[in-house]
Amino acid sequence: MSPDRNSGATRERLIQAAIELISERGYAATGVGPVCQRAGVAKTALYWHFGSKEGLVAAVVERVGTTWIEELQKATYLEGDAPQRLERLIVEWRRLLLEQPQLIRLPMVVQLEQGEGSERIADALRTIWARAERALVEGIEDSIGPGLPDLDLVAHTTITLLQGAALRQIVLPDEVYLDRVLAELRRTLVLLLGDRLGGDRSL
Repeated sequence: MSPDRNSGATRERLIQAAIELISERGYAATGVGPVCQRAGVAKTALYWHFGSKEGLVAAVVERVGTTWIEELQKATYLEGDAPQRLERLIVEWRRLLLEQPQLIRLPMVVQLEQGEGSERIADALRTIWARAERALVEGIEDSIGPGLPDLDLVAHTTITLLQGAALRQIVLPDEVYLDRVLAELRRTLVLLLGDRLGGDRSL
């Protein structure tokens, strides 16, 4: 019987250690041993709580993804018209990328490195991307009303462009260029939504 069976604190330490190490080293280079060492727990605790490295990483993806989705929702589900909400979305994404880059980088790193190696991790990634897209769709509908076609594609395009901006900023940090890219993203979204509103680009 493991002394860590009911320890939420132990589980939390393992998740935080894994977030730090995957952000620093990547998914493939992060082993169970270093995670447990940084968390200050025995390997048996990791296997007890998560079953495997893949189970831990799936939990990490869920935690990180949930955090940035909630941060973006807090920024956009406030009073204001569509342009104001769009502006807050861009500003909050920029803040997260510059102040908490691991929240943006980690799911991308895991997705690229693990490939099709773990169905459990792939499921966690699919779930997070689906939740992120749904949150954006709900934000758009809450702002300008329901009924616009293919908002799932608008959300997908938005997330893809944000990921691209994040990837470039991680590889080639340049806040001036980042602001130009985000301004272009803003224009792109106005055009996408304006087209679905029948050509009204006054968003």
